[in-house]
Amino acid sequence: MRPSTTRHKIRTFLWRLIGRIAFNRIRIVGRPLPVAGPVLFVGTHRNGALDAAPYVATVPDAIPMVSAQLHRLPLGRLLFAGIAVSRPKDRARGIEADNLEAMGQCLGVLKEGGQLLIMPEGTSTLGPRHLPLQRGAAWIGAAALEAGIAPLIVPLGVHYEDPTAWQSRVEVLVGEAIRPAAGDTARAIHQRITEGLEVVGANFADEEEQRRAEALAYACTLGTTVSYAQALKRFERDMPPDLLGIGGELDRIARQERLCRHQGIPLMPVGPWPLYAGYWLILAPLVALFSLLNAPVLFAGVVASQKLPDDRNVISFWRMVIGLPAALVWTAVVSLLIICWSGPIGGIAYWFITVAGVVVWYRFRKLSIALCNGLCHAAARQPLLAAYRTLMRCLSDETSP
Repeated sequence: MRPSTTRHKIRTFLWRLIGRIAFNRIRIVGRPLPVAGPVLFVGTHRNGALDAAPYVATVPDAIPMVSAQLHRLPLGRLLFAGIAVSRPKDRARGIEADNLEAMGQCLGVLKEGGQLLIMPEGTSTLGPRHLPLQRGAAWIGAAALEAGIAPLIVPLGVHYEDPTAWQSRVEVLVGEAIRPAAGDTARAIHQRITEGLEVVGANFADEEEQRRAEALAYACTLGTTVSYAQALKRFERDMPPDLLGIGGELDRIARQERLCRHQGIPLMPVGPWPLYAGYWLILAPLVALFSLLNAPVLFAGVVASQKLPDDRNVISFWRMVIGLPAALVWTAVVSLLIICWSGPIGGIAYWFITVAGVVVWYRFRKLSIALCNGLCHAAARQPLLAAYRTLMRCLSDETSP
C-alpha cells in the first residue's frame, strides 16, 4: 500500500523542505531498502522531532507511530501525520490516546501491504547508547504473525555528523531485514529488533569514547567517499591503538597550535592555500549577502538554539521551530518589498542569493576554518596532514583482507 492522500503528500513535501533547510545532506547507506510487501521499519531516535526529516527522506511511504502530544495542534497533526499512541509521560501530562485502537490501525496497514515506522525508544537521546527499547514494535510484529501476515522488520540507524549545528550532514544506515518466523513470540521478536538496532545504531561505553569515535569518523570523510555512519560503526569496536594514537595526536596538535575546529576536527588546506583563498573569495560575497539579507532569521535561529532547549537533542528542533516560521514571514516580506522597489528581477536575485547561501553554507564554513588554520598556523600543516594520512592508511590496513 502506497499512501496517496493529499495530506500525506503535503507532509512528505514539508519534511523534505525542512530536511533541505536543516541539513546540508541526507544520505542513505547500508543495505538496499525493500521495495514491496508489508514492512515494519524500526529506527533509532537521536535528534528530537527533526529525526522525521531523514526518515521521511529514507522511507517516505512509511506511516509513523507518533506520540499523542504531537497531535495536540493542527500543525502537529499535519507534520506528524501518523498513528498516535500515548506514552506513560504523555498520560502523566493528561494527553490520552487509544493505544489498542492504534495497534489495530498498525495491523491494518500491514494487512494492506503497507509500511510502518516505529522508534522503539519512545524518546530521543544523543548519548553513547540507545535508550531502553519499548516492546510495542515487537507486539505488532507478533500480532501480525498471528493474523497470517509476515512483515519484514528493517532496522534503521540515524547518524548526525553534528546534531546541534545548522546545515550539518546526516546519514541513515539501513540494516539487514529481519524475517520473523511463524510462531515467534513478542519476546523473541523484541530480542531480534534489539540486536538489529544495535547493529545500525551507535554503541559506546561513555560519552568520551563516543566523542573520540565521532571525531575520527568525521575525519575519515574529509576528501573521501567514506560513509560517516559506517566509519562510526567501525570505531565502536575496540579501537586499535594506532587509531587512538592518531586521535590523540590530532587533538594535541589542535590544542598546542590553538587551531580552529570543525565538528571536533582541526582542518587544514590540503593543496596550495592560494587556491583555497580564491575559492573563499568567490563564496564570501555570496555568504555575506545571504547573511545580511536574512540576518533577523539567522539571529532568531541562534537565540532559539541557545535559550530554549533543555538538552542537546532538541537544539536543532528549537532552531527550526523558531527559525522556519521566521524565515517564511521574513522572505515573504522582503520579496514583496524588493519586487515593489526593483521589479521581479530583484525578487529573483534575492531568492537566488538566499537559496545559494543555504547551499554553500556548510562548504564555506569548512573552507573558512581550513584557510584560517593554514594562514595563521602554517607550522601545524605538515604534522596535521601527516596524521590524516596515517589515519587513512590505518583504516585501509584494517579493512584489507
